[in-house]
Amino acid sequence: MMLIEVKNLEKIYQDGETGTHALQGVSFNIKAGEFVAVMGPSGSGKSTLLHILGFLDSYTKGVYRFNGQTASDYSAKELAKIRNQKMGFIFQAFNLLPRTTVFDNVKLPLMYSDIKESLWKKKTLQAIEQVGLSHRAYYETSQLSGGEKQRVAIARALVNDPPLIFADEPTGNLDSKSGGQIMDIIEALNNEGHTIILITHETYTAEYAQRLIKLKDGLIESDQAIERRRKGKESFIK
Repeated sequence: MMLIEVKNLEKIYQDGETGTHALQGVSFNIKAGEFVAVMGPSGSGKSTLLHILGFLDSYTKGVYRFNGQTASDYSAKELAKIRNQKMGFIFQAFNLLPRTTVFDNVKLPLMYSDIKESLWKKKTLQAIEQVGLSHRAYYETSQLSGGEKQRVAIARALVNDPPLIFADEPTGNLDSKSGGQIMDIIEALNNEGHTIILITHETYTAEYAQRLIKLKDGLIESDQAIERRRKGKESFIK
């Protein structure tokens, strides 16, 4: 099933009479269940693309279809519901609530969902267990390491069991060991059937994907299937 269809997508940031093209006619499709890495230098347009695909920002021209419907087909209320129930977001900065427990951070998306309140505790603890943090469930996030904080962010992203997960530089604030552990979790989520769109500038994280889209100056430089990373293997991304 085709989950995402993008055709001639443009994004122009207007600054007075001048405009900056963040995306310049980008086109691609993503099937349900794919693990796609989007790679490129700073300013290439990769985060702008993620924000558009996640309905966090609008586009200037072109077509974006999610589940067969264009963004303009959805009302603001429907878009909010899609973000809550169909999409999960993992960011480099974690974006956790301070002075709040792991449990309460992970539970947050359920409070805006249609899921019965009687199920919140069970689903929250299941998500926390899925990322290996059951022993930290009632710790405040300020007591956690960087890698543990990112695991909390992943648990929060998957607590509603969304089919699509966006990961925007998820290892950017972590050391290589913690980063590898986070990518192992994300890979496992893909193996369970979640579609993953990973934004990264790091080769070793991109190597977990099955497909690599390279952006440069708002354009697609290449879009190709890649062989999944194997531990100890030399880099194959050129």
